[in-house]
Amino acid sequence: MTHLDIAAAPGRGDRVTDVTELVERAARLLPEQAPLQTFVHHNTLHAFEHLPFDEAVVSAARVFGTEPFQSEAAFRDHVGSGRIRPSDIDAVAEAEAPGGAPIVPGGPTRARFLALRLRNLFEIPSGAALDWLLLETDARTRLSDLLDPRRRAELLAQAGRDWTTTPEQTARASQARLLDTLWNGLAAAAPTVPGAGAPPARGRDRILAETGTDTDELVHPLLIRLSAAFLDQGIAYWPMPERELGFLRAFRRLYGQAGGPPDRFLRGLGTELRRQEAEGWTAERTVVWALDELAVPEEARGAAIETTLLSLRGWAGMMRQFEHRPDLAPVEARAARLLDYLAVQLVLDVQAARHVMRNHPGGPATADRTTVRPGLELVYEAFVLAQLMPVDVTVLARPEHAAAWLGAVVACDETERRRLLHLAYERRHRVGALDALDAHRRFTAGAEAPPVTMQAVFCIDEREESLRRHLEEHFPQARTYGYAGFFGVAMTYLGTGEVRPRPLCPVVVTPTHLVVEEPAESRTVSRTPRQPGSRHGRGGLSLGLAVGSRTLARGSVISLGLGATQVVTLVGRCLFPRRFHRWSRRLDHDPGGGAVTRLAIERAPGAVETEDGLRRGYSVPEMVQVVSSALRTTGLGRELAPVVLIVGHGSSSLNNPHESAHDCGATGGGRGGPNARAFAAMANHPGVRAGLRDLGLDIPDGTWFVGAYHNTCDDSMTYYDEDLVPERSRHAVEEAKRIMARACVLDAHERCRRFESAPLDLPLDAALAHVESHTVDLGQPRPEYGHATNAIGVVGRRSRTRGLFLDRRAFLVSYDPEGDPSGDLLTNLLLAAGPVCAGINLEYYFSYVDPAGYGCGTKLPHNIVGLLGVMDGHASDLRTGLPWQMVEIHEPVRLLLVVETEPERLAAIVGAHAVLERLVTKGWIQLVAWSPSSDAMHVFERGGFVPYVPEGEALPTVHRSAQFYAGRREHLGFAHVTASLGTGSGERVSPELVGEEAS
Repeated sequence: MTHLDIAAAPGRGDRVTDVTELVERAARLLPEQAPLQTFVHHNTLHAFEHLPFDEAVVSAARVFGTEPFQSEAAFRDHVGSGRIRPSDIDAVAEAEAPGGAPIVPGGPTRARFLALRLRNLFEIPSGAALDWLLLETDARTRLSDLLDPRRRAELLAQAGRDWTTTPEQTARASQARLLDTLWNGLAAAAPTVPGAGAPPARGRDRILAETGTDTDELVHPLLIRLSAAFLDQGIAYWPMPERELGFLRAFRRLYGQAGGPPDRFLRGLGTELRRQEAEGWTAERTVVWALDELAVPEEARGAAIETTLLSLRGWAGMMRQFEHRPDLAPVEARAARLLDYLAVQLVLDVQAARHVMRNHPGGPATADRTTVRPGLELVYEAFVLAQLMPVDVTVLARPEHAAAWLGAVVACDETERRRLLHLAYERRHRVGALDALDAHRRFTAGAEAPPVTMQAVFCIDEREESLRRHLEEHFPQARTYGYAGFFGVAMTYLGTGEVRPRPLCPVVVTPTHLVVEEPAESRTVSRTPRQPGSRHGRGGLSLGLAVGSRTLARGSVISLGLGATQVVTLVGRCLFPRRFHRWSRRLDHDPGGGAVTRLAIERAPGAVETEDGLRRGYSVPEMVQVVSSALRTTGLGRELAPVVLIVGHGSSSLNNPHESAHDCGATGGGRGGPNARAFAAMANHPGVRAGLRDLGLDIPDGTWFVGAYHNTCDDSMTYYDEDLVPERSRHAVEEAKRIMARACVLDAHERCRRFESAPLDLPLDAALAHVESHTVDLGQPRPEYGHATNAIGVVGRRSRTRGLFLDRRAFLVSYDPEGDPSGDLLTNLLLAAGPVCAGINLEYYFSYVDPAGYGCGTKLPHNIVGLLGVMDGHASDLRTGLPWQMVEIHEPVRLLLVVETEPERLAAIVGAHAVLERLVTKGWIQLVAWSPSSDAMHVFERGGFVPYVPEGEALPTVHRSAQFYAGRREHLGFAHVTASLGTGSGERVSPELVGEEAS
């Protein structure tokens, strides 16, 4: 077949095959990213989790055309900088090929070959560049410039030994003869390079090969507009008509009208669509008809459907999300079906193919798919390596030895080298982290903890690591704990002023409780609440102005009337962002914002389920279960202080489409303040405390829980229900707030070292102002770096890591193994925290190694579409993953999860739960068991735990964290910080260090 016979092929729309199954199979490859408002970190390659990690990333790279690891150039830099050490390379090479005989007589073993190859990363020219190098230079007859003096001398000695020289035959001639013999021997044994293989299944690819015209350039712009209009969440001025009928039928009604669309390639489409609509064609029948029209063979239909959907996988994935998770729609769910989307795309593909083939009836001949040339690139690489490695090159003149040498080179191709270098890269990080944990254990052995006067429970988020560290440095009598940031309160939440409730829990959990924030009945502030319709009216006015500004008539009036005001606003936001933000907040103050509210946390007697099947509030026994689980798991219940802060977190920033990606992953991409507030209300409930006493958990009458919210972008704190604090606890609560405020100043100062906009000598009292400016700056693409430093997870007692500088890189999960004899608490903890931390880590990994293929590239051309996601410019695929400005400082290593438990128990927990077994045994995370009885560590490798032997590097010791990070922007190592290990009445940061703003 020289070209597609499309126009004359009769449709066979009555033959519906297993299209639905093929679409379901292809759908597993689509992104699972929800709309921006509910952005949740997840494993980008969820469809490949059944494969080992290194196999999965390579397989996915073939499917998506993406990168599996960092580039070889990046790894070359890591080797040169010492980030990857020779010992790491040697260890990885030995693990890959232990023992073994030499590859060729007198040559290196496979392990030695791998180690030397990874140390020598040189460019291998290809195509015309290699032809020029071989024909126009003396590369074939001159020793490589990469040789060290010792190896150069060895080769010259070989040349002199094998060829007798005379005065007329110089050493240069002997060298040339030696290398020529080497080249000819390798070239004779080299395999040929295969051609392009079988023709592609998708019609677009065959047409492109035959005519040079890409039909996607005709189809995709229209399909993007249609998809955006159909899924739009109220942003479009003109809504797509009849979209309640579904994507396919709305498309038929719109483009099947008489007269037809103006695009030349769509001529005749209206007639076809009217026929399909009149005959009642389903999406399945339409897909079968289109595949027949495109001459796709029966056996290739699965591949054709897959590649068609992946051609705009962002939009296809969003259609899939609306089909299966309509509850995540920002405003209103649409009647979306992936089959409808595929049918529309294939109908447009048929139209485009007919149009192109009418204009290219013959087309050029198909490219020859047979063998095209010998593997000169392979020969050149083997030629250089034979010079670099300890081998007698004359041995390679024999065909069997040359073939063996070439085989070793082929087996260590670029992908394999990058895989091995990635393992070495991760090994250096793993050794550094485990050695630091072991050294810190020995450093703190025998130290007595100061008496506890304040406790704070934070999310396990690695961004809270620095805040916890500074809190303990500043006030050693504080104890901090890490617990998944929904605090066990898996709820659907509806706050005052919110349009619809949303789940606040891990994505793997389905909430069954609804918690509503309501105005307090008995206590309000003196200000008068805003009338119910006022907020709605103001929103309507804002929407009217926004929509009207985009129309011709009203836009002109609005521009003339409000133009000057908008100029002032723009100048203020760009030049004086922090000052303008504070001024606008005062101007925009909501009179009802001071109304006292309460969470309707306790279920009323006789309450019925909502329409969504949710139970309104919690019963007292359910609340007892939530609180007791947290107290037992973290060990918090062993010794309760007068004040216990429960600190949720989230992030707020201006002009940041991916704002929710900075929020709490444990709340499904929401903000953890409501969860913290709900937990505190439960723990303060008299009935709950009585129920806890029955379980052996006694909360003293003098202990009060306070819910709080930490904004990780501007390091501000919000406290809830302060009016409920009893008189006996007021002073302690105020003191806790004051201490936390100082810790936030220190935390902001440490964060600023990663911002290029902040000088490295930034005064401490200017840190909060700097991060607040970042938060509200209209032109700031980096309001915060989010999880960009995540690399480690530690599940265990805080005493294991207290006083250890972890550089904001560790998820810290509090777990007391002494209070968990059965292991049930650890099981539940790992099932909740494991997938969340792994999802965060893996999304950052993939968005870094391929910012364009897996991430969404740079923010600069991003355009928000329909409250769904971002496009590049006015029309592109819906970009998924993370923007470069969120990941640029990330180190792409798999999460190193260290769990304080015996290896036998951890192995049993992993083996009993498929989600954990898949993550661990397939290598998506690295797992370490840290024995609480012997302090020995065991690393999970090749199906089991093996003892870890520390390499024993000493750690630096500093009094405060600032002494270690000051003046440095790069990733830092580990250090002992002694301030948090002190005893006594609690340290206070001096006024010279903190400044007046710390008070």
